[in-house]
Amino acid sequence: MNKSMNNHDIKILIVDDQPSNLRFLSKILTNQGYQVKRAISGQLGLNAAISDLPNLILLDIMMPEMDGYEVCQRLKNIEETCSIPIIFLSGLDDIQDKLKAFQVGGIDYIIKPFQVEEVLARIDTQIAIQKLNKQLADRNALLQQSQSLLMSILNSSLDRIAAFLAVRDNQGNIVDFQWILVNKTVENSWALNSDNLVGKYLLKELPQHRKNGLFDLYVSVVETGEPLDTEFYYEQEKFGACWLQIVAVKLNDGLAVTSRNITERKQAEQELARSNAELEQFAYVASHDLQAPLSIIASYAQLLKERYKDKLDANGIKFIDKMIKGSMRMQCLIDDLLEYSRVSRQSKDFEVIDCNFVFEEACANLQLTIRRNGVQISCCNLPKIVGNSSQMVQVFQNLIGNAIKYRREEDPIIDVRVQCRESNWLFSVKDNGIGIDSQYSERIFQIFQRLHTQEEYTGTGIGLAICQKIIECHGGRIWVESELGSGSTFYFTLPIVGGD
Repeated sequence: MNKSMNNHDIKILIVDDQPSNLRFLSKILTNQGYQVKRAISGQLGLNAAISDLPNLILLDIMMPEMDGYEVCQRLKNIEETCSIPIIFLSGLDDIQDKLKAFQVGGIDYIIKPFQVEEVLARIDTQIAIQKLNKQLADRNALLQQSQSLLMSILNSSLDRIAAFLAVRDNQGNIVDFQWILVNKTVENSWALNSDNLVGKYLLKELPQHRKNGLFDLYVSVVETGEPLDTEFYYEQEKFGACWLQIVAVKLNDGLAVTSRNITERKQAEQELARSNAELEQFAYVASHDLQAPLSIIASYAQLLKERYKDKLDANGIKFIDKMIKGSMRMQCLIDDLLEYSRVSRQSKDFEVIDCNFVFEEACANLQLTIRRNGVQISCCNLPKIVGNSSQMVQVFQNLIGNAIKYRREEDPIIDVRVQCRESNWLFSVKDNGIGIDSQYSERIFQIFQRLHTQEEYTGTGIGLAICQKIIECHGGRIWVESELGSGSTFYFTLPIVGGD
């Protein structure tokens, strides 16, 4: 006996009109740990099976009033008892008797007199089969539940979700894809019946996939194993054009595809880009056109001061000085606005540049300021990048210039470093200046945002905004780490040039 069967959980019903047979079988099975019930007639056996469902029935054939065949037939016609395995125990050994036993629903037949070992082996076998069938039924039910849950999730998704199996010709080339899974969103998007799509072929249902190149992208995913994540402009005659965000991954000899309609987002991005371009154009034209009248105001104010200073009192001189100073500040603001608007215009003029030369040029432009303030500046060997040289000079110049401007009483110390981080260079410009409160670490990169008054530190509040725009146009990002009174470190990333 297999002791792992947990016999004490197994209920066996013995139906026999001979009390000696009932006692003998009951003793054997009880010793094996089974729960045993006995019935001395066919009717009592039928009632016992219905009232307390057993796991297995040992059923005699030759009984008065209701024989074993009739008991078996009735049990098989009742939904609750039809699946109970029944082993016939009989002295009838004619082939016709055995055939009838199997025809009415028996699963085994043991001839009396029997060997105890044979009976136990047959019972073990049927109990094991019953347990395996139950496990299989439970797993099938769990699988169906999982499939129902999966389809419920898939059908509630706003994304188009589908899985395909590659269809290959005799040479092994992919000539089509067969749907093996699809959700309702696909049906709604393509006006297809998703219930009937499984088993059908992609190019037959959506031939435009070949024309627009999407089919070839799918083939590439399956053949190379490289996942696809792209924004795809999909043109179709029936529904017009749309933008799709498509993600596809290899799945055995096929692929799983998720796509989302991003047309509204793309239209909004395009509208935003157009508005930004118009705004930049307006800022450029307005700033450019303001320079001439501003220059006239500043020139005449200076001329007024020089020619009529003897006729003006102290307040008059003071007012004219403020006019001149304000004009100069306005000129600086216009120059910075023009520079800010030029960033996007020059972002396409990229070439391989050596950041060592960029750093040297920025320091040369700040030479007088560096000498006057006793600046100690150090720099490691810098890499080559792809970018706009003049814009990168401006980034270094603005960051170094700010480190000098926002100094403490001791001489400024500035250290420029770079590290290789996966696909990016990480640059850092560290100083020992006054530092920045961490709550303003994002605000300082916004245009016209200043943390100090003009009397404390001069400036337009555009320098760091220009730096951020330049770095972003170069495919990187910029940020600061600082504490008030403890200096600042400005970081920015730039893509690594292939083979550098």
